[in-house]
Amino acid sequence: MANLITQFTAAKSRVEATEADKANAASAHQEVRAHLESDQLLQAWGIDTVLIGSYKRHVAIRRVKDVDILSKLPQIPADVDPRHLLEHLEGVLRGAYGQSLVEGQDRSVKVDFPQYGLAVDAVPARPHSGGIGYLEIPDRSGGWELTNPEYLTTLTTAMNERYEEEYVPLVKFVRQARRYHLGDARPGGFYFEILCYHAAGRGLTGSSMAELFTSSLRSIAGQLQDAVSGSPPADPTIPGAYIHTNATDAQLQAAAATYTSLASKAETALGAELCESARGFRAILGKNGDSEWVLEMPATCNEDGTAKSLHGLSKGDRTIPAGGDRRFA
Repeated sequence: MANLITQFTAAKSRVEATEADKANAASAHQEVRAHLESDQLLQAWGIDTVLIGSYKRHVAIRRVKDVDILSKLPQIPADVDPRHLLEHLEGVLRGAYGQSLVEGQDRSVKVDFPQYGLAVDAVPARPHSGGIGYLEIPDRSGGWELTNPEYLTTLTTAMNERYEEEYVPLVKFVRQARRYHLGDARPGGFYFEILCYHAAGRGLTGSSMAELFTSSLRSIAGQLQDAVSGSPPADPTIPGAYIHTNATDAQLQAAAATYTSLASKAETALGAELCESARGFRAILGKNGDSEWVLEMPATCNEDGTAKSLHGLSKGDRTIPAGGDRRFA
C-alpha cells in the first residue's frame, strides 16, 4: 500500500489560498464591513460584523472566490421585515460601490471585487433565544431561518485537534476534488464540508492523509446517496436541523455518482504500487485554481504511472526506489 506521505504533504500547499488571495480577501471584507458599520441605522441596531464561512474556518481553497461576513444586529426591532433589511444593506453598499458591483440575493448582499476575482457576501442576522450563538438570517421564502455559523468554526477547530491538525487539510482536499470534478454545479463546497465533518465525526480509517482522504470519500459517497433518497445531512450546529441545498435532483444524483466513482478509484489507488497510486490520486485531486496538478508524481515515476528505469536516475534526484540506500556510485 502506498501512503504517498511526501506527495500529500506537498499537495497541502497547492490547495492552500495564496498569500495574494489572503491579502485581497482581507482588504475586500474589511472595506465592506467598514461601510456597513458606518451606516447610522445599522449602528442604531448595534451592528457587529464578523467573519464566517470557509475563509474564516481556514478551509477555503485556491483560488478564494468569496468571503462571507455576518452583520449581527442585536438591537433590531422584531417587526423589521427581512426583505426590507436586505434592501437597506443593498442600498448602503450600492452607495459605496455603485449599481453594477452590488447584487441583492435571497439571504445576503453580494459585492463583487473584479480586481481581486472574488466577492464578499454580507449576511444580516438578528438574535434568537433558542440557544447560545443562535441567530436568524433571511431565508429564500422571505422569512427568517435559524442558523449558528460561528459555532461551526468552533466545531472545525475541535475536529482539527482530534485529527492532529489533519482535518482542515482533509476538508480542503475534499473541496478541491468537488471543484475539479463538479465545477459550478451544486451542491457547493459548504455542503461537502459538512459531509466531510460527519465523515470525520463517525471515525475515519487509517492515519496517513491518503487513507483519511480515501475513507472520507467513501463516507461522503454514502451520505450523498442518502440525500438522494431523501435523508439530508444533519446540521451539526443545531440539534434536529438539516443542511439543505439548491441542487436539483439530477445534480444531487450526479454528485453521488461522481463521489462513488472517486471513492472506488481512491481505494484502488491506495492499494496500488507507488507510481500507479500517485497517478490515481493525482486524477482524483486534479488541478488547482492556478492550473497546477495538486499532487506531484514521485521523482521515481513517469507521468503515466509507470516506474522510471533505474538507469535513468542520477545523483541529485530527490527520491529513489524503495529499498535503495540513498548512495550513488
